[in-house]
Amino acid sequence: MKKGITMLMQSVDRSGGSLLGNLPGRAKGAISRWWEVRRLGSREIDAVARDMNVSSAELVSLMLTSSDSLGSLNKRLAYEGLPQESLAVSHPAELRDMRRICSQCHSKARCARDFRHKRMATPSKYCPNQPTLRALALEAQRKKTARILNFSTYPYLS
Repeated sequence: MKKGITMLMQSVDRSGGSLLGNLPGRAKGAISRWWEVRRLGSREIDAVARDMNVSSAELVSLMLTSSDSLGSLNKRLAYEGLPQESLAVSHPAELRDMRRICSQCHSKARCARDFRHKRMATPSKYCPNQPTLRALALEAQRKKTARILNFSTYPYLS
């Protein structure tokens, strides 16, 4: 037990923060999100959930989730060379699903730790969004290559 606590404290010291350093900020955010959900009536939640094509329970879960997980998704998108704004137009359903999956992921701490230590080779071992990210990145690369190789845009080469 003592060894586990020592290891935890060492990992906290290496990350540059204290064990409880951001606790007040996280608690304040959680309470704020909870009050926001409480202000909405069940009809409003159902209507928004229907518009987003998720269940009411999933919507409430998303609303209560910290934005830290969405920050990790944004970093994953950037690493794969996928601008979030472009995905919102070209693949809105996939982006919405990735946000939902990321917000409910059980590997948030590992994901954040990988970003902190710049370990980008391991997400395929734990990230449930990685197959979708890779598929979208491959599609984007193919489209880019096709545009580059499209000689019909150069009339003098025809």
